Amino acid sequence: MVSSTFNTLAKISIMGHPAVGKTTMLKLLTRNDTIDPLYIPTQGFDLESIRLNNYNLKVWDFGGQKAYLKYLEDYLEGSDLVFIVTDSTPRNVLNSKKLIELAKKIVDEECPIIGIANKQDLCMNDVSRMDPKLIEDLLHVKTYGLTAINPTEKKSLIQIIEKELNQTLIRRGLK
Repeated sequence: MVSSTFNTLAKISIMGHPAVGKTTMLKLLTRNDTIDPLYIPTQGFDLESIRLNNYNLKVWDFGGQKAYLKYLEDYLEGSDLVFIVTDSTPRNVLNSKKLIELAKKIVDEECPIIGIANKQDLCMNDVSRMDPKLIEDLLHVKTYGLTAINPTEKKSLIQIIEKELNQTLIRRGLK
C-alpha cells in the first residue's frame, strides 16, 4: 500500500489469538483517556483511520477466533506492517508462531512482521509470563514489549510504528 505517490498512507494489520490485547492496542492509539479493561471479543475485524504525525494509517484489528483466520488472506494482503500480538504466556507465544507463518505466506517479503509481547505488566508477578527478548528468540521476529492498558505506553507504540514504517519506505526505495 505504501507507494511513492502516497508514501504517507499505510495499512497496518493487528493479528493474534483471542484476549491478547489487539483491540486494546488499537484503543491505545486512538484514545487519550483511560482504557477500559473490559474484554469484548472482536467479531470479524475493526477498522480505524488514524493520522499519526507523517502518516495516514488504516489499522485493521482482526478477531482472533479460529473462525476468522480463514478470511485473513483476503484482508491481510497489501499490509505495510503486521503486528502479531501475544499475551506473553508460553502457550500463546508458541501458538503465535503459526500466525507468523500464515502472515508470511500472505504479505510481501518487504512487509515487516513484528511481535508485540503484550501484558508485560503481568510478567512481574507471574513466572509463567515471558519477557520480550525471549519471545523474540522463539518467534524469530523483532519483538517489542507493551502494556496496552497503560496510556503512558502510547508514545512508545507510536515510535514503534513510525520506526518500522520508515524502515519499510527505505527498503522499498521510497525514502
